[in-house]
Amino acid sequence: MRIIVRWSVVAILFCAISVAQPGRLYVGTYTNTNARSHGIYSAVFDSKTGKLSDITPAAAIANPSFLAQHPSRPFLYAVNEEREGSVSSFAIDSKGELKFLGKSSTGGADPCHLIVDRSGKWLLAANYTGGNIAVMPILPNGEAGEAKVIPFRGSGPSARQKGPHPHEIVEPDGNLILVSDLGADRIARYHFDPEDGTLAPADPAEIRLPPGSGPRHLAVTADGGRLYVLSELANTVTVFAKGSVTQIVALLESQPEGTNTAAEIAIHPNGRYLYASVRGADNIVVFAIDPHTGMLRRTGAVPTGAGPRFFAIDASGNWLLAAGQASNTITVFALDRATGTLRAQPHPATVPAPVFIGAYRRR
Repeated sequence: MRIIVRWSVVAILFCAISVAQPGRLYVGTYTNTNARSHGIYSAVFDSKTGKLSDITPAAAIANPSFLAQHPSRPFLYAVNEEREGSVSSFAIDSKGELKFLGKSSTGGADPCHLIVDRSGKWLLAANYTGGNIAVMPILPNGEAGEAKVIPFRGSGPSARQKGPHPHEIVEPDGNLILVSDLGADRIARYHFDPEDGTLAPADPAEIRLPPGSGPRHLAVTADGGRLYVLSELANTVTVFAKGSVTQIVALLESQPEGTNTAAEIAIHPNGRYLYASVRGADNIVVFAIDPHTGMLRRTGAVPTGAGPRFFAIDASGNWLLAAGQASNTITVFALDRATGTLRAQPHPATVPAPVFIGAYRRR
């Protein structure tokens, strides 16, 4: 299969969190699956020692399952993953505390991901159940404005793929937007105009994956030349290099009894290792990346908290933080930069139903 994919040579290392020493972290949680959950939580992480402070409530909102920081201004945004989907906007004060600015509709159900574009003018949100994506202007006071909605079409063979399900939006450069569609087994490609916030289909307009894959999240190498697609339903990573599929690798060595669903993917800041989490098996799988071909070699897997929906690698490359949604924990792993191996630190932090971890980078 030959697919033309053009990337810019911009470093895009997804799920790498930039943390000062120490730095402020924000944790998104599911309030609908854990009655004790407050919404957004806050903590301080010291990337010199790997120590995580006590985690305290920061903002009481419903289902903030994904957060995004403005690239140049002290604003934080959170999707509210509900039937009437919305984005909550916050100002961040000098102490890292959050001030609620407002709540804006995303024009679709269950938004599960959002980004602020590189220009800092627009929010883009993926409405998972709504089957569309929203482009929202960022108003002068930092609040998200009225959404322009772009509908998706199609579905896959799995029972979980009835209709389109946009799951993640990434921006490899200022003109290209990629959207993983778990429901239709494809990656949608758009040209984005940051002047007016419009999206137009790119050429090609999509990348297809095998039926039933369920593409969930994406990672792009620092030189922009390779794309790694994590498929939630197939539990695989598909490697695209020079516009073609070069490898499809399984996350699990065998299929144990029970349900296993891939969740998160990230490339180490040094570009030598790739990590992916699997719920059910409740582990993080480690792959070595061939520096010449970009192909993956599985080097092992480490257990983590139950339901690892999300994890993040700090900018130093020395630590990985994993959110165990079902175990109500955040586990800190020491990361060996030379070998890529992970070693869990004792005493995971406790927080109700964590599903996102992100860092506030003071400007």
